Amino acid sequence: MGGAALVVVALSACGGAGDPDDVPTTTGPGTASSSSSPSAPATSPPASPAATTAPPEPAGPPFAEPGGELVREAGASAALTVVDVRVGRHPGFDRVVYELAGQGTPGWRIQYVDEAVDDPSGEPVDVTGDAFLQVLVTGTAYPDDTGHDEFAENLLPAAGAVREVTRPLTFEGITQSFVGLDEQRPLRVALLRDPVRVVVDVRTT
Repeated sequence: MGGAALVVVALSACGGAGDPDDVPTTTGPGTASSSSSPSAPATSPPASPAATTAPPEPAGPPFAEPGGELVREAGASAALTVVDVRVGRHPGFDRVVYELAGQGTPGWRIQYVDEAVDDPSGEPVDVTGDAFLQVLVTGTAYPDDTGHDEFAENLLPAAGAVREVTRPLTFEGITQSFVGLDEQRPLRVALLRDPVRVVVDVRTT
């Protein structure tokens, strides 16, 4: 397969209560406020079918076809720990979120691999799925150095393209995790802040 284009987007939107990991949204036809202008006619004609179509796909970086490696360099002073991992389903894509705590800005090296292999032991990693995505988060450090506990579970989503996400394991400034999928699918990656998150989207349509 051909090499994938480099996909790097830094989104600075702040997370908050109820924030679904900053899935960007777009206002489309039929989503305007229900309040009306005082000068609006008393009897307005009903909206035409063309004015009530579904809004476009959420904005974001383009998806890269399988093949090649998606890379972003970590900040020089980065020392972070993956403290949470979660999976969400959204229209058109599944999302895997690696939340980090510590200092600095993380990087990543993400690509499909033929076999899930633990670094540095070289031992195979048992991952549910028919395709394996290796996620290496760079600029990380051991929990003793950051003061934050590393997330210590495997995730097994109930359904969707993502079948399993293995617990993150850190060695010499790199945290490794594998995402088991039903098949190789196009990807995009983004950096979100407040809190810091590396977000991997897998296209499902």
